[in-house]
Amino acid sequence: MAPVITSISPTQGTASTVVVITGTGFGALASTPTVSFGNTSVSGAVTIANTQITVTAPSGCAGQVNVTVTVGTSTSNGKAFFYVAAPTIGGLSASVGPDTSPPATTLYGSGLAAATAVTFGAAGAGTLGSVVSDSQRSATPPDFAVTGAPVTVGITATNPGGDSVVTGSVNQYTYYDQPTATTISPDTGSPGDSGVLITGTAFYSVSAVTFTDPAGPTDYAADFTQLSDTQLIVTVPSGAPTGTALDVTVTNPGGTTTPALTYTT
Repeated sequence: MAPVITSISPTQGTASTVVVITGTGFGALASTPTVSFGNTSVSGAVTIANTQITVTAPSGCAGQVNVTVTVGTSTSNGKAFFYVAAPTIGGLSASVGPDTSPPATTLYGSGLAAATAVTFGAAGAGTLGSVVSDSQRSATPPDFAVTGAPVTVGITATNPGGDSVVTGSVNQYTYYDQPTATTISPDTGSPGDSGVLITGTAFYSVSAVTFTDPAGPTDYAADFTQLSDTQLIVTVPSGAPTGTALDVTVTNPGGTTTPALTYTT
């Protein structure tokens, strides 16, 4: 009687996954029929006489393959087994963020639908979002205390096929400390004045210096030059009102300084 496969379990996995094949005509208990995964053949052990084979999925296969059992000169019907490839991460919607309560970023790559975990280097495990597609999935970075200079970590995703590989900036995330602003000198002047010095900490990748009229509130973006990670030279916005105590803040990917400095026009 020719062998017949009725089911295999699991129906997906990787090389070294143990697969149980159920059917009929497999031979006597402990016999070793040939099991083929696509074009790769291995010996399977009959664990229940005639109706069950246990076999380890071989390496060298990829994607969906047909599993068949050969006993003597007779070969069974086929059942599909899918080799799950390790995921890849080839890009992020946001690769920088604050070290506290960072927002979700979107991972772009492959094998992400089956991902069970995402790790942000030394920061530890992040939180995977719902599946968008196999090539797109959101992930929320964990908190990671940073003091001063930004810290860059590699991101890896894990699925049944293994772990993704960190290859460079496309799969790295940089944590930023929230900046602090301690002094502004001078702290009085007129709209359009230049040479105002702001001192503080964590002035890395500063994206904005803002003068805010709290009565509005109305924001006025200031031109600035970054001297170092602790000093900025600022020009008071020409459109700012006069006779007003303006709140002055500095923003980088780690957040915005708080409380604000005060500059009176």
